[in-house]
Amino acid sequence: MALLQSLNSVRGKLREEQVGSIAADSELTTVLIQLINDAGSEILEGDDWPFDVRHDGKAFFPSSQSGTNGTFGIGSGIYDTLKTALLVYLGDTDSGEVFADKDLAGFSMTDPVVARIIPTGTSYPNTSFKIANVEQDVLFFTLTLQNNLHTTPITGAAWTTYANEIMLPSTVKAVTSVSHEEQDVPLEFVGRGIDFDSVVPRQSTSFSSSPEVVFVGSTVTTTGRSGSQWTNISAQTAQTGKGMMIWPIPDDDLQLSYSYRVQHSDLAAATDVWAGVPNDVIHLIEWRAVQMALGSVIQNDEVMARNVERQVEKRRARAQIYLNAQPNRRRVPPMYGQHAHGNSRRRWASQTVAAP
Repeated sequence: MALLQSLNSVRGKLREEQVGSIAADSELTTVLIQLINDAGSEILEGDDWPFDVRHDGKAFFPSSQSGTNGTFGIGSGIYDTLKTALLVYLGDTDSGEVFADKDLAGFSMTDPVVARIIPTGTSYPNTSFKIANVEQDVLFFTLTLQNNLHTTPITGAAWTTYANEIMLPSTVKAVTSVSHEEQDVPLEFVGRGIDFDSVVPRQSTSFSSSPEVVFVGSTVTTTGRSGSQWTNISAQTAQTGKGMMIWPIPDDDLQLSYSYRVQHSDLAAATDVWAGVPNDVIHLIEWRAVQMALGSVIQNDEVMARNVERQVEKRRARAQIYLNAQPNRRRVPPMYGQHAHGNSRRRWASQTVAAP
């Protein structure tokens, strides 16, 4: 049911005139739309409704890539004008031709990824650095790393790039299961304030074509892309949100499928709908909005508001039974490492992980 229909339904219950657009009677309409969205958030987030489960989630992870002829560090030339940023210049390995987009892991992806680079020579071996931004020029990729590297320039260095973290879409409220090639993959939950780096010791030393575990949660900031030389994709600014990480690091392109509970957004346009929400629940949301309006300065009728509240609770209970909804008690799933030890099923579990 579209927003305009719900708006007129609420107006009718409040004995207000119907409107032909959400711009009519703008002050009252604006307040009622906000009440509808508030009621929707309360009802939809308050219970685990079966209709909110989706099975169409796809996560793409690119293969790691390696090369030589990289320059690391702040030194002469262009580096003198950029003292605050660490730059990495990656020239073409052999031919001097322009890099294709796919030659750096993660940078040819349309999905927002967190890309990293590992110098594989004698300086900083097996140490991964998070890439804040990558700019493609005619002959080089210029990488700005998240943190400074305190060293003289390293030239002609070998390197490997990889991206085993992505940012989940804003429509994903909670991931419930993950599979790879129709095989379930163990799923671990990480608290929002815990960095993915802390849950897997020395993850940059392990590469495989099959994921052994998937982590969901944390808060990731993706790698931005700038410059005008991209051929397959457009520039993209860095984004921040809930993340997903796989381990080991993929050494081949792979795709994961996942099921999740959808995060509904507020309605704004007249034709906006809450996709998949049945009309019974929409009517429940409308009655909850009516109750809010009656108890506010719009109507200021506390007696009628309490009567409607009782009806709302009865309707909600019937909907929960009919739709087999489970009350959301906001249980927090056990986070990895909360007992200060790793998962015994993992190869790296012998190393202690600090408790959050």
